[in-house]
Amino acid sequence: MTEQKKLGFILKNELSEIPRIAEAITQHGRIDNWPSIWISNANLILDELITNIISYGKLTDPNDTIHIDLINEDNQLVIIMEDRGVEFNPFEEVIEPDLDSDIGDRLIGGLGVYFVKILTSEYSYERIDNTNRIHLILDSPEE
Repeated sequence: MTEQKKLGFILKNELSEIPRIAEAITQHGRIDNWPSIWISNANLILDELITNIISYGKLTDPNDTIHIDLINEDNQLVIIMEDRGVEFNPFEEVIEPDLDSDIGDRLIGGLGVYFVKILTSEYSYERIDNTNRIHLILDSPEE
């Protein structure tokens, strides 16, 4: 097993936190020599999931936060997110987008979670002690 390199965040329940975390991920990823695809995919994934948590997670206490860890380990980027919003498994409860219909005929929603699924090699959700926990893995790009 290789050495773990971890980047952790505690975000306020505010959409204005997204640019802050994106900049930190970009800077850290460059310093730690992450593949550029990890940086862009992690930022896209986290933008989507953070937006959903803040917009729909019903975090009612002003002190509610979102915890995020990014761990570079064994040629993978592991992302772990936790929040105390309402119980919600985006990987099972979000309707799969209809990619075959004309854009004007498609239902709104589901595309962001679809991107999370296709950009990760593994994704999972669990509810532990009133906490939503999302676990994602991005593999190293092929040489």
